[in-house]
Amino acid sequence: MTPRITVDLARLDANIARYGALADEAGVALRAHVKGHRTPEIAARQVAAGAVGVAVHSAAEAEAYLAVGVTDVVVAWPWRDPWRWDRFARLARRCAVTVHVDHPDTVAGLGAAAVAHGVALDVRIEVDTGLHRGGVDPEAAGKLAGSIAGTDGLRLAGVTGYVGITDPAAARGRVDLGRHQAQLLVSVARRIRATGAACPTVSVGGTPTLLGALDVAGVTEVCAGAYALLDGGLARLGECDTEAVAIAVTATVTGTDGPVPRTDADELLAGADQTWMSGVVMTGLDGMPVHAGSVCVGDEVRVLPGHVCPVVARQPLLHVLDSGEPVAQWRALVRPDRA
Repeated sequence: MTPRITVDLARLDANIARYGALADEAGVALRAHVKGHRTPEIAARQVAAGAVGVAVHSAAEAEAYLAVGVTDVVVAWPWRDPWRWDRFARLARRCAVTVHVDHPDTVAGLGAAAVAHGVALDVRIEVDTGLHRGGVDPEAAGKLAGSIAGTDGLRLAGVTGYVGITDPAAARGRVDLGRHQAQLLVSVARRIRATGAACPTVSVGGTPTLLGALDVAGVTEVCAGAYALLDGGLARLGECDTEAVAIAVTATVTGTDGPVPRTDADELLAGADQTWMSGVVMTGLDGMPVHAGSVCVGDEVRVLPGHVCPVVARQPLLHVLDSGEPVAQWRALVRPDRA
């Protein structure tokens, strides 16, 4: 049998409700980053449950979510490619659009595109919180805010940053890490406001660090990708129980001559790991943990991927289960702005 990716509806809805309640209790908006599932049907459930909108990586992705009723979209990457700016401006004619920026050339280009299309684009300054993969230095955010204020077609909507976990030590201290990075973003917003500029939103990204971010006064939004489905890596981290993970790969055992059974899903799951751990969490169909000595070749098992994000991109057909029975098939989307 070919491995199948399954999504359990009860687990999915419970996760959406749990994280929504955490954000509500803190008085903070929750935005669903679609990288954790890439599926319009899941995004629609998140928005129906109270998420303020979605975060995407491309305008092409955003169009698929508009079709299921999402009207608030953040392009959550500070793209510097000039050919993208016109597409973002055109998207703003159909819904509320906010674009991340981290460079004055992007500010100028987006402003020109917005004016050409007769729209106003909201922009958030993406701040480098220490990953050094993009974003402006915190000390330079004020200067970029000034550039935005002087650019026709743009409105400064706030500041944002992603709190990434890079190793097991950071994973163990994830709550403190989330709190520290949220405090950094709040301080950047405070300095921008001190110049007289409006900076209404402070958005902090990341599911594992979310509890720390919610603990910081001044945070107005958390943006999380994995919270709807969760994964085996988050379960091993202690973020959730294995029974809360809504996504699994139903696989067949092909070998038992090692500490972990081999399955026909090994190629699909290879390298789909979190930065703080490698490997998968494997259970029987009854939810009980398994090891090589507890299963036989030909047995079916439920494999929880270490990291949800790459798995749905590799095999985008999701088999939806309700009380164990198949009720639908959803297709995850990977849509770059230029193929």
